[in-house]
Formats: sequence, structure tokens, C-alpha cells
Amino acid sequence: MAARSLLALQLLLVLQLHLAWGQYFGQQLKGVLQWKAADFAFPTPQERQEALASGRYVPENCIPLDMDVDYSNPARSRLFVTIPRFVEGIPYTLGRVSRVQGPSGPLIEPFPNAAIQARPETNNCQGIVSVFRIKIDECNRMWVLDTGKIGEKRICLPQLVVIDMKTDKIIHRYQIPADQLVCELSLLVNLDPSPLGSCKNTKVYMADVTAPAMIVYDMPRGKSWRITNKQMHPNPDHGTFTISNESFDLMDGMVAMALSPRIPTDNVVFQSNYGTNWRPSNDRLLYFHALASVTENAVRTSVLHNDTIWEEDVEAMPRAFRPIGVRPSQAVAEAMDSNGNLFFGLVGQNAIACWDSTTPYNPANMRIVSQNSETLQFPSGVKIIRNRKGAEELWVLTCRFQKIFSATVVLYRTFTFNNCEEAAKELMEQIKEAKADLRSKGLVLSD
Repeated sequence: MAARSLLALQLLLVLQLHLAWGQYFGQQLKGVLQWKAADFAFPTPQERQEALASGRYVPENCIPLDMDVDYSNPARSRLFVTIPRFVEGIPYTLGRVSRVQGPSGPLIEPFPNAAIQARPETNNCQGIVSVFRIKIDECNRMWVLDTGKIGEKRICLPQLVVIDMKTDKIIHRYQIPADQLVCELSLLVNLDPSPLGSCKNTKVYMADVTAPAMIVYDMPRGKSWRITNKQMHPNPDHGTFTISNESFDLMDGMVAMALSPRIPTDNVVFQSNYGTNWRPSNDRLLYFHALASVTENAVRTSVLHNDTIWEEDVEAMPRAFRPIGVRPSQAVAEAMDSNGNLFFGLVGQNAIACWDSTTPYNPANMRIVSQNSETLQFPSGVKIIRNRKGAEELWVLTCRFQKIFSATVVLYRTFTFNNCEEAAKELMEQIKEAKADLRSKGLVLSD
């Protein structure tokens, strides 16, 4: 197992963005830090030893997937990472990167504390189970999307947890209702919060990757609703991923989202036939795509906010979701800057690309910001972050996912069944087969 952990290289890279389009390019991302596997700052040395001895901490299973940066305090900056509980052996799922070096890289301190994450099976769903992605908004709040699952096992319903960056206290929780999920299959892996004029008036868009859909949360009203569309589904033609000559199959649906600043009048995606009551400056576009796809899509957020329509029919308004074009290969995460430039990783090219949203979405209008066959394998986290000087920075977290996928991650699958009983039976068979395969590779999982 020690040899495999050397392959699980994680990198955080940053590039300051400039207003001039040409200045984005020809620069290399600056390396910030790296891990061989995530290493944690336990409350005591005894707890660390106990976690190692019991299997609650298996270092090679701990793979950071996403990050965000807190610039709210003038006296210090903080970097946060997520470590999803794909399998057992992950003691904490959300943490702050400390200045203390461990054997595999900087130690990660559980955030907001260790107790809220340590043993999710026994905390009556009052803690945090497993986090894929986070987002710090302009109101200095960290939005945490908790999947509620360890591997394929549902521990709790998924939830949104909001943490005040000034106090590090949880100030809000919202549990996703069970009737907005598809049995045990749903897995919520990404979120994009959008304060609409005030911090209290926030909408949050969430992506369900395995039962492809979007869930929209209305914070002031304390309610959410589910939306589905064919553009959220994976494309079997793009379910095989090849990274540096190594391939694996992953049929994941909707995974990435990015909000436009506002819809400009010269936007070529949505520029006609909206009627006299539609004002571009009052609407935004939500760009999104499935992981197993090369197609980018867009929808107006005003469409998503009409809960009455979606509560009556989760598949309403199918033509409101538009495919806007294709890119050279699959992409994981994406983010848009304040000028409407969309940044995303190209998995097949080991590169970060950029597209100007005032132009048609096609490879001719995409520019390579940075490309490196070693450091840019599988960019799983992409963020545009405004620093305390007001400048925007591009942050990227990468991992050699193809090296760890077959040994640590149970394949996400998309199912269509007539009832939950049928789905659950098929899912358990798939999990049984996957665990047998993992055991043959030397990874022992709990049943």
C-alpha cells in the first residue's frame, strides 16, 4: 500500500488573473503545496495512534478533492480542503491546511472542529459526514455540501451547512428532503451559492451526480426543489477517461456549475426571443456539464427559481436547458471570473483552458491557460477567488485520479428503475462486485 500512496499526488496551484485577455496566457500556474496523501492534525497523539490502529485512519485512502481560500481577515489567509469519504479510513472530511509539515505534506486541521466529523455514525446526524466541495461566498460564509454517505452507505440525509468565517461557528443548516432524492442513489457533489442582492436572499444550486439532477435551495424561504433535464445525464460515448495514457470508465452525470456575472446584451447563448419583459441585466446564466460528456450547457437562473413549475413537474421546460457547444475532452470543475471568462480543466489534455462567454463555445474560441502532463492531471477543484487587494486569482487542485480510482473509489453508476426496491437490489449487487474487485487489489473495506 505504501507504494500506491506515492502515486496519489495532490497539487494546489494559483495564478493571478489580469483584466487584459492576453495576459492570462503563456504563464505557468504557481505551485502552492502538495501531498502524497492527506495527513491530519489529530487532537492528541493518542487519538492518532488509535485511529491508525483501528483503521479509522488509512493515510493512502485520504485524497483531497476541492479547496477554497478565506481572505476575510486582513491579518491572515486560510486555505481549506475537502477529503470525501469515498471509503472507510478517512478520519476527517473538511479541514484547514496548517503550517505544520507532516510526513506526506502539510497537516490538515479538522474544521470547524474534530468532534463534529470524527464518528458520523454515532452523532445522530448532528455532524458532518462527507464533503466533496465547498464554496466561500462574498458574505464571508463557507457553504458546505455534506453528501451524508460513506462510500455507498447512506449515514444521514445530505445537508447544507453554513459556517461564518469570522467566528468559525455554524450559523445555518438545511437537510435535503428525502423525497427530492432518488432512493439511495443520489450523491450531491457540488454547489454554487448566489446571494441575490443581499446575504439573506441566497439561492444555492446543487448537483446530483449519480441520479442526474439539480436541487435549488431558497434560503429565505427554507425550502428546496429538484430539477431534471437530459443535459444533466452522462454520455456513454464519453464515459472512458484517458489521462497520460491510462484509462478508466466513469459514467458520472452533472458535476460542474458556474454562474455568469450577469447576462450581457451581447451574449451569444441567449440573445433573442425573450419578450419585452426580459431584462438581461437582471438575470444570470448557470453553466453546467456532466462529467462523462464534452458538451457545455446553460440555463437562465430565473427559470430555476420558479419553484411552482418544478414542484409540479421536475422535468418541466426541457428546452430552457441549452447545449451551447463542445470542448476537446471531458472536464471536472469549472469557474467563471467577473469578466465572464470560464476556466475549466481539460482532462484529456492535462490542461486548464479558458473561454470568453461572449463568443461561441467551441475549441476555436478556447485558449490554453496552462498545460503540464505532470502537475495538471485531473483538475478536480477550480476556483476564482478575489484576494484582499481586489484582484481575482485562479486556484486549481489536481490529483492523479487515474492512479487511485480503481483502488479507492467504487464506480459511480447511473440507474433508471421503476421503484426503489429494484434500484436497491441492483445497487447492492454492484457494490458486492466492486468490493470483491477492490479486495483483489489489496484494499480491505468494511461491510
